[in-house]
Amino acid sequence: MKRQLLPPRPNWEARLQEVGFTWYAPTPEHPVPYWSEDGYYAFTSAEIATVQTAGQDLTRLVLDATGHAIERGRLAELGIPAFLHSAVRDSWEQDDPTVYMRLDVAYDGQGGVKLLEVNAQTPTSLLEAAVSQWQWLEDRQARGELPAHATQWNTIHEALTEQWTHLREARGLTEVAFSSARVDEDLATVTYLRELAQAAGVRTSFLFADELGTSPTEPFLLDTWSLPLRQLMWLWPFEYAWESRDAAFLASTGTRFLEPLWKTVTGSKGLLALLHELNPGHPNLLPATLSPGALGPQVVRKPLYSREGQNVQLPGEASTPGAYGDLPVVEQAYTELPTVPAPDGPRYPVLGVWVAGDEVCGLGIREGRSRVTDNRATFAPHVVLN
Repeated sequence: MKRQLLPPRPNWEARLQEVGFTWYAPTPEHPVPYWSEDGYYAFTSAEIATVQTAGQDLTRLVLDATGHAIERGRLAELGIPAFLHSAVRDSWEQDDPTVYMRLDVAYDGQGGVKLLEVNAQTPTSLLEAAVSQWQWLEDRQARGELPAHATQWNTIHEALTEQWTHLREARGLTEVAFSSARVDEDLATVTYLRELAQAAGVRTSFLFADELGTSPTEPFLLDTWSLPLRQLMWLWPFEYAWESRDAAFLASTGTRFLEPLWKTVTGSKGLLALLHELNPGHPNLLPATLSPGALGPQVVRKPLYSREGQNVQLPGEASTPGAYGDLPVVEQAYTELPTVPAPDGPRYPVLGVWVAGDEVCGLGIREGRSRVTDNRATFAPHVVLN
């Protein structure tokens, strides 16, 4: 695994915009470019095979640990409020389907793959992984800047289309409403997922998350016409929803969610502790615990729910700022991310392994400017060269 440089494509901004990727430039909230146009990562096919094998094994372990947490009544340990426990259990027992998730791993280029976090309910960086980096590869090959035999580990688009087709044909999913916050990245992610569902023959609609309605006399969540939403692909964190005014509807509504309500379990970083408990010594898992101090001082402390690297504390350092500092924490053994030189300072890459259903299907890379991947991370494309 090596970071390489190429000159920017002459029309790279327009090319990104053509596929709906509009948040590539710095903003006050994201003060560095989000898309790496000139830097990319080159892998050998053997390295990719190592990451792929580990990712598939980790996918199985995550789903097994999710079932364990639900079936053994351990949801409170993961920070899931009691009023939701029965609904989460029902969602699991009736096998509510899943479309996708992303596993974030550390890879040292020497064969070691370690799970850092699970992003299974609201994973983003999807459009850039599935579409924009493939477009980048084709453009580079057309310009003669990368060899014709270069490829990517990237069947994300095809695998997600197959998953939607499976949900329609085998699970009877014929109509889905899609919803997100009024944020460019979230909206683009949902729009892409919606297009894939439509291509698979699923009827779709869209409304923003703040337009969802409820009524004490209606068994479903409602759209802007007060019509029932029976299936909702909701790019909105469940932990936000259970703290909202209408939280009780999460437990009582007949609306079925994509991603399903059982993914409240995968949304908790406490799942890392259960994974270690159930699989001690597994080569792709880091020791983790919900008992502070049990692993000694060389640990990363993470709130059970947090985003964008907020309130994460590395060994011997102060906690990063954020809004989650009052939550219980999981402690996870510290592992070094690779330190990769770049013209504007070192980068610390985290590999995102994409999963459609329960099958791994591709790779996306985010480079942090620090050892905690936060809102200064950049998405970098990758190639496989042999």
